[in-house]
Amino acid sequence: MAELHLDDLDRAIIAQLEEDGRRAFREIGRTVGTSEATVRTRVKRLQDAGILRIVAFTDPRETNTQLTLTNLKVEPARHDEVIAALLEIPEITYLSTVMGRFDLCAEIHTRNTEHLYELMRGTIERIPGIQDTESVHVLKVHHLRYGTPIEHVVDAQD
Repeated sequence: MAELHLDDLDRAIIAQLEEDGRRAFREIGRTVGTSEATVRTRVKRLQDAGILRIVAFTDPRETNTQLTLTNLKVEPARHDEVIAALLEIPEITYLSTVMGRFDLCAEIHTRNTEHLYELMRGTIERIPGIQDTESVHVLKVHHLRYGTPIEHVVDAQD
C-alpha cells in the first residue's frame, strides 16, 4: 500500500474524533468546513491505512484500579519471545520497546497491590528472557489523553 500523507483536513477530522470518537460525521463536517460524505470517506481511508482506530477505553482514574509502569530488561536474543508472552497478559494495556537501561515498558492495571505482587512474581518475572524489572506505582494521574496531538504532527512531506 502506498504511504498515506495526512493533510490539514485529515488532521482536523482526527482531532475531532480524539475529542469524541462517537461524534457524528455531519457534526465533524460542519466544524471542519466540509461535507459529511467527505468526512466519511476520509475516516474510512484513514482506518483502512491503519492510521485511525476508534476505540472505547476505561479511565483508570474512575475505576479504582492500580496503575503501574514497569520497565523490563530482557535478553536480546529473546526480545520477541518476551513480547509475545507479555501480550498474553490481559492486565498489560500498553507495551513498547524503549531505549536506555531497559528494553521494554509496560503499563499494568491491577485490582490492588496483592494482585500486582502475584502478577509480577508469579507470571511476569518467570517469563524466560526477562533479566530485571523496575516498577513505579502511579499515585495520581494528572492528565490522560489517548492519541497523538495531531495538530502538532508534521507530515513527512511538509
